[in-house]
Amino acid sequence: MTDDAAPHPSPAEPAVVPLIEEAQLDSLWRDVLAPSFPPDELTSPDDLRAGFASGELTAYGVEQDGQAVAGIVASWSRATQVLLVDYLALAPGHRGGGVGGRLLDRSLAGWREELHPVLVLAEVEHPGHHAAHPSHGDPAARVRFYARHGARALAVPYFQPGIGGPGSPRVPAMLLVALGTEPGADAVPAAAVRGFLLEHLRECEGTVSDDPAVRRLLEAAAGESVALVDPADANALATVPVAALAGAERYAPSAPGPAGSA
Repeated sequence: MTDDAAPHPSPAEPAVVPLIEEAQLDSLWRDVLAPSFPPDELTSPDDLRAGFASGELTAYGVEQDGQAVAGIVASWSRATQVLLVDYLALAPGHRGGGVGGRLLDRSLAGWREELHPVLVLAEVEHPGHHAAHPSHGDPAARVRFYARHGARALAVPYFQPGIGGPGSPRVPAMLLVALGTEPGADAVPAAAVRGFLLEHLRECEGTVSDDPAVRRLLEAAAGESVALVDPADANALATVPVAALAGAERYAPSAPGPAGSA
């Protein structure tokens, strides 16, 4: 990565650096991720290390006195060329001051240079359907943050798959947002979105089931393109279908079902 990928930070702005050493990853999990996410949304330290060792995970962070105080972690799919931001968080006591924005912008620049992703995506709670939490943040503020940095919501009824495998709970009413899109872009290729969705469902739930929630999601990415909307615009956000989930849809299927096709 070249030095001119981003402006040199001033002394008041700690550098954003790749996190690659085991001590860095341990601090990232302990000091940033664990205090910021509920246990059922958080990978284990062992799985975090294994993901980095295999190249499936990549991260940037901000360190102070040898300790991570902010970090962003993403999953890289070589098959689909899509990068999914899994976590972006600041340690308690270090929030504010533009650190999160610098971290997001610098990591996106680095990933574009290193990986050349077709899409960079993130999962965000829909602010109209998820309340603020004293420890885990405010969905409305999170959406505003991403929107200020150019994020656009995909017009699909997205839910977070059951990350614990078969039978695990899904998270309803999520937004799937595209990061680092070209200014003025109003759509992304549907083939890339559908490829990501199929792979993500299989990896999380063990299968691509044929339940109504999955069918609605895949049908929204069945055309040539998927529309993008500004998530900070309430009228535009209202056009994005919401995956409310009901009954059995709220859980990953307990047994493998028919696999979806690309």
